[in-house]
Amino acid sequence: MADKKENGHRGLPICTLGATGHGKTTLTAAIAKVIAKIGSIRSNVGTHFEQQVPLHHSIREGVSITYRAIDYETSGKFYSQVDCETHLDIVKMLVTRSFATQGAIWVVDAVDGVTHESAEHIAIANRLNIPTVISFLNTRNAAIDDELIDICKQEMRELLTENGWNEEDNPIIVGDADRALKYKGDRIGADHWKPIVDLIFAMNRCMPTPINADNLPPIMPIYEIVEELKERVTVRGEIVQGHLAVGQAVDIVGKGDRIKTKCLSIKENEVIVESEPDWLSVGQVLCLPKTIKAHSEFTALVYLLTQEESGTHIPLIENDKPEVRLWGIDVSARLQLPSDLSIVTPGANAHVSFVLELPLAMEVGTTFEVKKMGSRIGLGVVTAVV
Repeated sequence: MADKKENGHRGLPICTLGATGHGKTTLTAAIAKVIAKIGSIRSNVGTHFEQQVPLHHSIREGVSITYRAIDYETSGKFYSQVDCETHLDIVKMLVTRSFATQGAIWVVDAVDGVTHESAEHIAIANRLNIPTVISFLNTRNAAIDDELIDICKQEMRELLTENGWNEEDNPIIVGDADRALKYKGDRIGADHWKPIVDLIFAMNRCMPTPINADNLPPIMPIYEIVEELKERVTVRGEIVQGHLAVGQAVDIVGKGDRIKTKCLSIKENEVIVESEPDWLSVGQVLCLPKTIKAHSEFTALVYLLTQEESGTHIPLIENDKPEVRLWGIDVSARLQLPSDLSIVTPGANAHVSFVLELPLAMEVGTTFEVKKMGSRIGLGVVTAVV
């Protein structure tokens, strides 16, 4: 019973997007302060948010991401909100899918408007199919006339619409995050807090129901062939989502034709399936019938590691031939860059196309590594398959 309750209260993972200095952390602090009055939050958060909520330095896929995180509940909905420290931290968080983000709050400064960094976050969120983006136009104590606010809102709406987010389900809230945070009263109806309350109500109305990876169709990559006997093969791997069951029909996908078989036994990370020797190999995946396919051609968002992260300074160029590391194996690939780009340098990200010499199981959201000359130089996430 306790497990059911915990699963039912699993927070929706959301993040803040927006340019450096536009007020993401201030808005997160203001949300926490208001939630403390109308909902519940793990710790009391006041105007000294940056001192009360410590910075975390998380190593995900070998990449350091600096962020703050708070968990809270309001109107029966639970949220786990991540606020990254820098633009690069946001990009790395999105590309590595470190927090499995399923919603976002986009913060735009009313004076600066939509910057290049800010637009880049929206483009990435679109490619990763984040379903809901609720926007906050932050006036930041500035004496801004209505005309400027309307221009900013129009610019934001055009970018959101261009990337597939409609106005009804992805509203834009206008307010002053700093004014809300510094408000010393506790009246929910106060003008200082009204934009934050409006934002929270919009989140409760528009944000999606959390997706529990345990409830998704199972995927288990094969990392090792342990034993091959007549009509049964033991493999070792990792169930990256969902659950396998004894007697369940499964497919083996990748590196060739789809193999239909059955799960005979499960013990920790070892699974026995019905199969003849030499049919299975490392790099294939076990899955439910017809739930995932193998592909040779796909597009992906790729982040190239900095020299500090990888120990190398190797770029990607047009028609390059890197290796894609996925499901425990390296597969040679041919790279195609966008028409307006000739090189991707370390620390940069780009939306690119790959053609693998061997088809591998993948779907939108599958993450992988990019290697060149034997070194891991980048991380990627599949955005579309051909």
